Amino acid sequence: MERDLITQTIERIVLKEGKELLEAQSYLNMRFRISVDLTCLTKRLQKLMQDEQAVA
Repeated sequence: MERDLITQTIERIVLKEGKELLEAQSYLNMRFRISVDLTCLTKRLQKLMQDEQAVA
């Protein structure tokens, strides 16, 4: 199953490039005109980290 734009952005910008969530938030806003709250991004990042730990 393909992941949504927000999850893909978090994976690429935060996890792979090592940048902050604020940069992912501004990227989503500028590129896709998606306004996402920082707490929502934080929860998604935590969920991604838990999923990765469960797989490993």
